[in-house]
Amino acid sequence: MGEGLVIASNRGPVSWKPSDDGPVAKRGFGGLVTALGGALQTEPGTWISVALSETDREVAAAHDGTAFEVDADGSRFRLRLLDAGEQFDPYYNEVANRLLWFTVHGLWAAPYEPTGVGWPADWDEGYLPVNNRVAEAVAEAAEGYEGRGEVLLQDYHLCTAGRVVRDLLPGARYLHYMHTPWVGPNYLRRLPDRIVEGVLRGLLSADVVAFSSPLWTAAFRKCAVELLDATLQGDAVLLEGQRTVVADFTLGVDEEDLASSAASDEVATAGADLDDEQAGRRMLLRVDRADLSKNILRGLWAYELLLERHPEHRGRVWHYAHLNPSRQGVDEYRDYLSACRETAERIQERFGDDALTVFVGDDYPRAVAALQRFDVLLANPVLDGTNLVAKEGPVLNTRDGVVVLSRNAGAVSVLGDGALLVNPYDVESQAEALHRALTMGEAERAGRAEILRAAARLGAPDEWLNAQRQTLRATVARRR
Repeated sequence: MGEGLVIASNRGPVSWKPSDDGPVAKRGFGGLVTALGGALQTEPGTWISVALSETDREVAAAHDGTAFEVDADGSRFRLRLLDAGEQFDPYYNEVANRLLWFTVHGLWAAPYEPTGVGWPADWDEGYLPVNNRVAEAVAEAAEGYEGRGEVLLQDYHLCTAGRVVRDLLPGARYLHYMHTPWVGPNYLRRLPDRIVEGVLRGLLSADVVAFSSPLWTAAFRKCAVELLDATLQGDAVLLEGQRTVVADFTLGVDEEDLASSAASDEVATAGADLDDEQAGRRMLLRVDRADLSKNILRGLWAYELLLERHPEHRGRVWHYAHLNPSRQGVDEYRDYLSACRETAERIQERFGDDALTVFVGDDYPRAVAALQRFDVLLANPVLDGTNLVAKEGPVLNTRDGVVVLSRNAGAVSVLGDGALLVNPYDVESQAEALHRALTMGEAERAGRAEILRAAARLGAPDEWLNAQRQTLRATVARRR
C-alpha cells in the first residue's frame, strides 16, 4: 500500500450532529485540523480518535470500531473512531482534564490540591486502557502501510500510548506533539510518582517530542534529566538506549481559513449585532474557552479595577467576554464559570449593565466578528501552550487593536515585541496595561499591530506540519 500517515488524537477532525436523517458529519476548524487534515487530502492516511459525544458513539458502533471513509464539508477522511465506554470518564474527565491538564498548566491550589485520592484507580482503569486501545489501533493502521508510515500522536490525552506503539512496532517512526505548556520537575512531582514516570517514559518512547515554545522544551528536558536520570545530547534526551529529540515548532494562523470565515454572511450578521451593542464605545475583548487556565476571573477583576481607578473609561469602554463552555462535566470547570458569572454581575451592579457583556456559547461567527472589532484584546492565561487567539486577533482585526498578553503564553516567543506583556497573577499590573492600551497613541498602535500581524503569520499550519515531519525523518535517519 505504500507510505501513509497515521494520526491519533482525542478529538478527531470530524464530529457528528444528530438529525432526522441520521448523524451528519461536520469538519472541525482550527490550525490542527487544517494542517493534519490537509495532509490527509493529498496522501494516504488514517486518523484515529475517541468518540466524545453520544452521536459519535453511534457512528463508532455503526462501523464496529473499524476504519471508514467520510466526507465532511468538502474534505474526505479515513477515520477510526473508538468508543471508550465506561472507561471514558476516568480517562477523559478525571485523568486527562483534571490530573494532567491542571498539572501542566500550574493550576493546583496548594496546599490543598492535588489530593491524589482515587487517581491510581482512574489511571489504571481508564487512562491506561484507553491509551492502549488507541496505540493498538495506531499499530494496526501503520502495519497497513507496510511499515513505511509516519505516526503523529497528539497531546496530553495520549501520553502513554507511544510506549505501546513502540513495543508493537519497534521500528516505527513517530512524533508526539504536546499542544499544552510544560512545567518544571518540582511542579510535576505533585503527581503520584508512578504517573510521573508513566507520562515521561511514554512521551520519551517517541523519536521526537514537540512543543509550541522553547519555554516548554526546556522544562521538559529538565524533567527528563532530574526525574528519570536521563542525559542530554544537544536538543535530544537519551534514556536507556532511546534517543528522543525535543523540539519546538511555532504554529501560526491559517490566514486563508480566517479570511474565508470573516467574509461569510454569518460573520457579517454577527458583526452588525455587535456594532449595535458596542454603541460607539471602545471594545475590550476576550475570546476564550471557559477554562481555568485562561485566567478569566483575574481578567474581570482587572477590568473592575480599571473602571474603579480610571473613571474616565466608564461609559466609554465596553468589555465583551466571549466564552465557549468547556469541560462542564468536571466540577472545577462548572464552579469556575459560576464564579466568573458572579463577578460579572457584581461589575454590572457597580458600573451598569452595559459596562460588560459575558456571552457563554458556541458561536464561531460572533467570535470572528468580535476579533475584527476589538480595540484591546486581553489574553492573560496562567499558562498556555500557544494561545492562538492572540495570533488570530491581530490578523482579523481592522482597528490596529492592542494585545495585552500573559508572559506565560507560548505565543510570547513570537508576539512579545508587539504585545503588552503582563504577569497573569498580578491584577493591578493587568489593569494598568489595559489603561495603557486604551490610551495608546495611534502611531504606536499601528506599529505594534504590524509587528503582531507579521509574527502571527509565522508557522502557517502546513509549514508547521512540514517542519515536524522533516525533523522526524532526520531523527529516524540518524537512528538507523
